[in-house]
Amino acid sequence: MNDVLVVGAGPAGLLAAWGARQRGGRVRLVASGIGTTHISPGWIGVLDSDGDLSSALQGWIGTHPRHPYALAGLGALSSALSALREVTAEAGLEYVGDLRSNYLLPTALGATMRAAVVPRSFAAGDLRDPGSMLIAGPAGWRDFYPGLCAGNLVRQGFSAHSATFDLPELHAGKFDATPLTLARLFDRTDVRERVAAQLKPCLEGAARVGVPAVLGLAPGVDVSIDLSERLGVPVFEIPTLPPSVPGIRLFTAFKTALMKAGVQILLGMTAERGVIEGRRAVGVVIPGAVRDTTYGADTIVLATGGLYGGGITTDHTGAMREAVFDLPLDRPGGLESWFGPESLGVHAAHFAGVRVNRDLQPLDETGRTVLENVRIAGRLLAGHAAEAEGSTEGVWLATGYRAGCV
Repeated sequence: MNDVLVVGAGPAGLLAAWGARQRGGRVRLVASGIGTTHISPGWIGVLDSDGDLSSALQGWIGTHPRHPYALAGLGALSSALSALREVTAEAGLEYVGDLRSNYLLPTALGATMRAAVVPRSFAAGDLRDPGSMLIAGPAGWRDFYPGLCAGNLVRQGFSAHSATFDLPELHAGKFDATPLTLARLFDRTDVRERVAAQLKPCLEGAARVGVPAVLGLAPGVDVSIDLSERLGVPVFEIPTLPPSVPGIRLFTAFKTALMKAGVQILLGMTAERGVIEGRRAVGVVIPGAVRDTTYGADTIVLATGGLYGGGITTDHTGAMREAVFDLPLDRPGGLESWFGPESLGVHAAHFAGVRVNRDLQPLDETGRTVLENVRIAGRLLAGHAAEAEGSTEGVWLATGYRAGCV
């Protein structure tokens, strides 16, 4: 296989780099930053369906022929999940679930979200299980309120009550503790002993315990299992405010695996513009303090994100532009479409992106391939409103894997 340049270090870029390297490509990944892993919950949402997920996906493709799932194929989604499990297992992380049904999981506010594949430490929180819950968190920590979470779950008919535990280490500094601070504390055996001792009298018959998703960062230590053994009931994590500890675990697992496989990863490198010759991309230009550097490749994967991630830029007039190669975009109508009652639901801007063919090559408005050796992956793709569909992570993975393996 040829030289492959991946632009973007979010999940789509990471999967594209992994897939390309597994196929024998010489792969380099450049990105301005760490992507969306650090703000995502850490689970894999594929489609918001409460029934047979595989049938729902087939039906969705049938009624949405230009959706990224239809273009990349459900085989790419399945292969991407296998790759995810392979990489995370090497890092001591276990992802459970499949494409047959969704877990129903609590959020920090006591709302519910569906996800098909989740870290094992989330699984006991599945609300399809009627078992009662103790929702617990550190006293005085402003990123998670156990009473609020439990109270909202109770209002929806779930059995839950709340408690707090004291961690004096959180209040040692003058700044609020971040989830990373807690995660490092939970890596300590003495902290887990103290927390378990405080929570055990609060169980009151609870069949499981939910805590914020901060149960450790150290590889090879499953903190949720350790706490479960100490409490005598399953412990599960609940996503909270960024930075996302489960997302950081996932990013670290991929970064380690890619570097071990020989992929060069260059962060802090913003692709300012592309270099084009005819209908092929020659490379991308990275500005430097002294001079600009052009990174070339035979194949380029753009996984730079959508409107929120910087892959699409806009201005006060509502004009949109693909940030690297100025590729043609499917975009909403005039600026007036950005406002009005409908913008509070599925916003027109959510559908903006690059139109592609089944090989994920960018197309113009007539359907002609614009750049033959460029592939588009992730949120930069047109034709889907991931937030409303519940397809965010699924699209990242399916199209990232497909782009890296074409």
